[in-house]
Amino acid sequence: MMLLGLGYLLKENEATTNQLKIKLNQEQQLAQKKEARKQALFRVKTENFATQKLTSFEQSQQKIIVNNLSCNTEKDCLVLHTNSQALGCIVAVNATGVAILLKTASEQKASKLQTNDCQQTYSQESTLILICKNNACTFTH
Repeated sequence: MMLLGLGYLLKENEATTNQLKIKLNQEQQLAQKKEARKQALFRVKTENFATQKLTSFEQSQQKIIVNNLSCNTEKDCLVLHTNSQALGCIVAVNATGVAILLKTASEQKASKLQTNDCQQTYSQESTLILICKNNACTFTH
């Protein structure tokens, strides 16, 4: 009788252990997917910026953009004019990113905006459709 009881306890323990292993494996895979998505977003952004040398201000803006792409729905995303061709002139970020970028942009000299190369890009963009794809803000033309 005692051996049957021990056998039952071993069986239950093995089932519980297997369930915990499966749950841990799923959590690990989810964490890896999140990290891969974050790295992919960063790689995409830095590849876009790699063709031009960024000023320290643009590097600061780039970091803010990359750190504020997350969204759950399209309502979380907003379009912002960066006034920098190196950054892409027009970017889609979440509301937090817009607030930070607007605050930092107001500290930048207004004289730079007068000779901005992005004015042509702004005039050509008639409609932008914001989307939240893979929990990251972006837009289509």
